[in-house]
Amino acid sequence: MSNVVNMNEYREKPANASSDAIRDGLIPIEFAMGIGDRELCLERMAKYGVSSVHVRTVNDEPGARLYLIGVADAISLNKEILAKEDISDEEIERRIDLIQMMENMNFAGMDSLWESFTSHGESVL
Repeated sequence: MSNVVNMNEYREKPANASSDAIRDGLIPIEFAMGIGDRELCLERMAKYGVSSVHVRTVNDEPGARLYLIGVADAISLNKEILAKEDISDEEIERRIDLIQMMENMNFAGMDSLWESFTSHGESVL
């Protein structure tokens, strides 16, 4: 006798958020947020429920770490800030510029840049 095969079992399982971010491209959180203070970036990201930050150590610099976020998450975060916060016209323009820059990034180039001088770490948030 033959066996019945359920094709649903063979469908590709959805990727988790972390692998989506890596496929999408990663950028430093300071750039994504337009804020130079890493702690302030992490604080603000936590406020909006960003759940995935990728930490990479810089080669030959054991204490140096690079905190990266997926581009799609960064764009979504900036749109959420625009929608929910009462910010100045100058800040609105800066966030729109950030969104446009991120939408036009060369992800392959960015990923190879990070790979050239970092080691993979773990997601922290």
